[in-house]
Amino acid sequence: MSTRRKPDPLSDLPAGQSADQVGMYHWDVRAGTWTWSSEIYLMYGYQPGSVDPSLDLVTKHGHPTDRRQLAAVFEDARRTGEPFSAQHRILAADESTRAVVVVGDVDEEGGEPAGVHGYYVDLTTARIREAEQLSELAGEAAGLQRAMASRATIEQAKGMIMLAYGHDSKAAFELLIRVSQQSNTKLRDLADRLVDAVQAAGAPQAQSRDLLETVLARLSVSADV
Repeated sequence: MSTRRKPDPLSDLPAGQSADQVGMYHWDVRAGTWTWSSEIYLMYGYQPGSVDPSLDLVTKHGHPTDRRQLAAVFEDARRTGEPFSAQHRILAADESTRAVVVVGDVDEEGGEPAGVHGYYVDLTTARIREAEQLSELAGEAAGLQRAMASRATIEQAKGMIMLAYGHDSKAAFELLIRVSQQSNTKLRDLADRLVDAVQAAGAPQAQSRDLLETVLARLSVSADV
């Protein structure tokens, strides 16, 4: 039985993406090799091509206080064949700390995981910018933390839509806005409910297009998940 091969995830960046915010990766499980787009090298504090990407390198730059390391998320995807979306921090080689959402899907051949591919979305610049704006308007740390957490959830919801539909970031955001308007639900609350509903499915197809369409259709007519 032949397996339909998916397009090369590193062929080019999604249209409309800012190069310093989104990067693409591919882990060839069988060969044990990784490919990063230049944006991911920069997120980890390296010049593109200056190091060989690997699971060991991901482990090395994991934030020590994150309860679950990103390397473990990749390993789980390889072992189970399930897609994922996760928020993590990177301790970069240039000593900066970067907040990222990582979205991944698994390629299978012969019923076995053959590769993992997806996106890194760097939230660091957006968080700093939003923090500065909110500080000027309100000057309250509590409001700042809520805004940062909201952005992370919205980016996670966008990442799920990008992966399932093949949308770029702009199209995924426009879809969220459209559903938000149809349901008269705040964008932050909609993103929370979408992420919760997809993660609660707990099945290998948890972030498939079919499930996302079902959840988004329900949310577009009701504020209740």
